[in-house]
Amino acid sequence: MPKPPAILVVDDEPAITETIQEILIAHGYQASTAKDGLAALEQLEKDRFDMVLIDVVMPEMGGMELLRQISLLYPETMTMMLSGYSSIKDAVAAIKLGAYDYIAKPVHPEALLFTIERALQFKDLRLATRELEWTLKGAEALGLQFLELAPEVEEFKVLEQLRQEAPQVEDWQQLAHLFLEKALDLSQATRGSIFLLQPDQDELTCAAQRGLDTDHNYPSGGSPAEGIMGYVLQHGRPLLVPDITNDPRFYDPHQSQPPRSTSFIAMPVMEEKLWGIINLSDRQDRQPFTSRELFLIWLLARVMAEILSMKKQEEESRRINQVLVDTKSELDQMKGYISHLSKSVTIGLAVIDQDMRLCSTNPAFAKLLNRDESNLIGEEFLPHLKWLSASDRERLAHVLREALCSENSLELDHINLIHPSQGNRFVNIKLVGFCPEPEQPRVLLVLDDITEFEQMRQRLAFSEHLAILGKLSTCVVHELNNPLDGVMRYISLALLKKDDSREVERYLSEAQRGLNRISQSVRSMLNLSQPQPEIKARSTLLNQLREAVKILMFQANDQEVEVTLEMSPGFDNLMVASDFYMVFVNVIKNALNAMPHGGKLQISGVEELGRMFIRFKDNGEGIAPHNLEKIFEPFFTTKKKERGIGLGLAICKKIIERYGGQIKVDSLVGQGTTVTIELPLPVADRCQKL
Repeated sequence: MPKPPAILVVDDEPAITETIQEILIAHGYQASTAKDGLAALEQLEKDRFDMVLIDVVMPEMGGMELLRQISLLYPETMTMMLSGYSSIKDAVAAIKLGAYDYIAKPVHPEALLFTIERALQFKDLRLATRELEWTLKGAEALGLQFLELAPEVEEFKVLEQLRQEAPQVEDWQQLAHLFLEKALDLSQATRGSIFLLQPDQDELTCAAQRGLDTDHNYPSGGSPAEGIMGYVLQHGRPLLVPDITNDPRFYDPHQSQPPRSTSFIAMPVMEEKLWGIINLSDRQDRQPFTSRELFLIWLLARVMAEILSMKKQEEESRRINQVLVDTKSELDQMKGYISHLSKSVTIGLAVIDQDMRLCSTNPAFAKLLNRDESNLIGEEFLPHLKWLSASDRERLAHVLREALCSENSLELDHINLIHPSQGNRFVNIKLVGFCPEPEQPRVLLVLDDITEFEQMRQRLAFSEHLAILGKLSTCVVHELNNPLDGVMRYISLALLKKDDSREVERYLSEAQRGLNRISQSVRSMLNLSQPQPEIKARSTLLNQLREAVKILMFQANDQEVEVTLEMSPGFDNLMVASDFYMVFVNVIKNALNAMPHGGKLQISGVEELGRMFIRFKDNGEGIAPHNLEKIFEPFFTTKKKERGIGLGLAICKKIIERYGGQIKVDSLVGQGTTVTIELPLPVADRCQKL
């Protein structure tokens, strides 16, 4: 039977705390009391609470200061303020500090219970969103290969069929209507729309909609700066709102009219760029949307982004081909006129036949080769490029042959000509295949002298490095923010334990590690001032495992779970790709979820018979035998529907198998679970090639 939510009531008036405690206990909550802020912090250090009700005015430590401490030390705990001197200014200040809501005294039981219920529902939504974000990060590594996990799943069949049918639809608006219909079917929604970003503009235009008025929750066009779509555009992440009335980000309970729809999905359509947003609302059964529907729409949005990207490339290719056709027609009609004009063009032009011989050139082309134009016609082209390096000459020959076999536009950028009389010169070469007569392919070759541009680029190199640093500053701030947050937490804990020198030393040591990490990030930023080779994100397997443990230690401490890590020395030198970090996070989170009221998690690693074994052993609730055989099936989960969608282990299995490994789970109900990851010892060599 699930444990009832635990609530701590903090007020210096005993009559008020006792009254609220009786109301909460009568309605099935666990309720405790504290007379002031210091007593509340002592209670929070000993016991785990889902919510804290805080009086604003108290001796020793005021309510606002207690709110700050709880937000810093116990960020998962919901808070709500109580005061007999309420004002809009106080409410705004409390909510900015992290409070869910603000209730004025005297407290009415109905209003109190309603607000507590909304706050706890929002907490569950926040935890479910975090679980889903981890799942989506793992799925992102697989991309649309995810559909291969369970091709027999009906929804996956629909998505695969859509992936095959959509490329045949030429009109973008018809394509948007097709994806909207499939999105409505997959999510069981009755209302929806798809908005697409206009090219080179920050404007959304409605490409398809069903069941929506022009003013229904979504803007019909213009700047997407407000509302749900504005939130999604700003954060670039999927958004699931099971009940908007429980979500303070989008709902004001004091507004005059209730929302027309309460449950939403807003999904960005993006791959390498953002294409638009899919909006869905109002399920057919009037139930809230769940994580399962959100994930299916995420997959559909990935398919749509893939199709839109392909359509854009096809349009660009058609546009280029049409330009070439038009150019060919004009050349046929005005050959003599163009021949006359070509003498004044500064860009080198030449036509080359299938035998690699020059059919025609212009003066600029002959000048670049340091030859008389009349002596070039009929000669082989490549021998005249003796100033090219051997590798560049081979590249040009390969691209020439490719251009003769197609009518596409091909380019070679930044080719260096070491000219005996003109010195170093740089050119861009563009080749366009065409066929003026059947079985007689030709290539139009364009030599664009960019020597002046290259010299200017070198002079501006320092300024460009500064610009790059400016653009990357946001990323650096993110890298600094996480360790800085940990430093602040450990320093605050040290201040709270200032009478215990050993605890203070331990917390300050952790803070020092965070500062070292900040220092390393700053040094990395300074290194950006010099060109760096691109490398695949990799680190040692042990480092990735340690980072996964570290990021989940607050949850482990909160649940009183003891975590131990024992690895053989070989793991510290084994360089692997960063995919394993997601695997370790998923496995550790599952173990912690199985021990909500405390336990032990033992993580060990050994090398045996040329293979590596990493084991995660917990003494949690265990898994029933009839569930154990299903745990790797997509969408199978033993969690509450709002807390998970059953994709974590399926993703882990797919990633591990990618590197020739396997994962297995042994479990006994009431005794615990052991997850074993087995990898071939040369997994490092596999990762280096990815």
